[in-house]
Amino acid sequence: MSPGTSPAQAAERLRPAVVDVVEAAGFVLDDLEVRPAGRRQVVRVVVDTAEVPGPHDPPAPGPDLDAVAGVSRELSRVLDESEKTEGDKTESGGTIAAPDGEYTLEVTTPGTDRPLTRPHHWRRAWLRRVAVTRTGGGTLTARVGPVDGTDGGDEGEGAAATVTLAEGTPRGPVLHRLPLAEVRQAVVEVEFKPAPSSEVDALVAAALEQGSGQGAETHGQGGRP
Repeated sequence: MSPGTSPAQAAERLRPAVVDVVEAAGFVLDDLEVRPAGRRQVVRVVVDTAEVPGPHDPPAPGPDLDAVAGVSRELSRVLDESEKTEGDKTESGGTIAAPDGEYTLEVTTPGTDRPLTRPHHWRRAWLRRVAVTRTGGGTLTARVGPVDGTDGGDEGEGAAATVTLAEGTPRGPVLHRLPLAEVRQAVVEVEFKPAPSSEVDALVAAALEQGSGQGAETHGQGGRP
């Protein structure tokens, strides 16, 4: 980085080029970070699949790793070219700006331990079991159903959205409608057996009854993680 340039400022300079490449490949930008590593910099780009499951779909698979590798190659090419043609414009109208000095590019996908902070994360977690800590201190372990509302650009801007969760009980699933504004932390739990059919049926019925946007994704957050 240039003297006086913070990691956050370096990431903002890169963002237009990164967003163009990521979205052209059919992904959304989940996170972009620039951090110093000795005399070099590390540019870490986290991408996620844009598509979300519909009410009758199974849980979403992870992003195709070959496609992610293609994003890495294309992004590397674009940044390398920008060093030779400073001032070129991205498709969205921004100026392409490669990192100053030597850098390492890392393109990866969200891990299973990624906190669910945006409506897109919750839509991608359809039928997954999650552990939720509420802002008031209570906890809930339940299965993710439909999400109402639209995605916000920054973390927290989509907090007006509401998720329906199915909590398994001895008497059958209990549905909760939880505003994302009331979620302090939520992570997906690893499961080794299929979801109970009673919980799945209850969430599918809720999705159809609500006529929610589950499966009709809004991509407004893609460029500003």
